[in-house]
Amino acid sequence: MKKLAMLVLAGLVLATVTATFAMSPRVNDQSLCNKNHLECREFALNLDEPWYKVALMLTVCDIAFGKCALGL
Repeated sequence: MKKLAMLVLAGLVLATVTATFAMSPRVNDQSLCNKNHLECREFALNLDEPWYKVALMLTVCDIAFGKCALGL
């Protein structure tokens, strides 16, 4: 079981490195990505919703930021 966990973690690290270094040539302006991410986080934190919906919105903001930064 430990070997399986180590293989999964190694695969995740390899996938992350591959996605990071294989960036698209049309990468977006980082300042625009940062501005959009901050606005998204402010919107999510100002919601009057239960904690799990706020956590889900923050996760969506982080995923959108990653896609913007990588130019996907």
